[in-house]
Amino acid sequence: MTDHEHDYWRTPSGALECACGESRRAVTVVREPARSWSFPLHFVRPPRGLSANDRPHWATKHESTQQVRLMVMSAAQNIPQLERCRVDVEWVVITRHRRDTDNLAPFMKAIYDGIGADKGISAHIVPDDDPEHMEKRGATIRYDKAGPALFNVTITELT
Repeated sequence: MTDHEHDYWRTPSGALECACGESRRAVTVVREPARSWSFPLHFVRPPRGLSANDRPHWATKHESTQQVRLMVMSAAQNIPQLERCRVDVEWVVITRHRRDTDNLAPFMKAIYDGIGADKGISAHIVPDDDPEHMEKRGATIRYDKAGPALFNVTITELT
């Protein structure tokens, strides 16, 4: 290769060619669309004890966490094991009350653990819910007057 900047242009055959005579074959990269799966969690709001504003007894929080993890495991039973995934959670609300996605952190943790915890109740879709295996996008809130109020969980395979 020569030591000058290359200005390539496309020849009629589809090759890329430079004034110095160097040519390169054009390569087309085709990517398959990412596979994704969605399922609802039928809660109007996070269960008791799984909001950052709650101050429950530890047993109440534990019971709610187990309930969410079981629901996720049940809903995700047809999703194959993946090496990496991205998890998006959308909270569909039917009133315009002010809500803060930061308060969903304990509930989100139960969802993430239900998808890919290395121990305990989990669908084991990914080996663990650490950043190496799971990209956690956090929650979004969408108002839909027609309802129903629920949480939509979307798992997208990452390669």
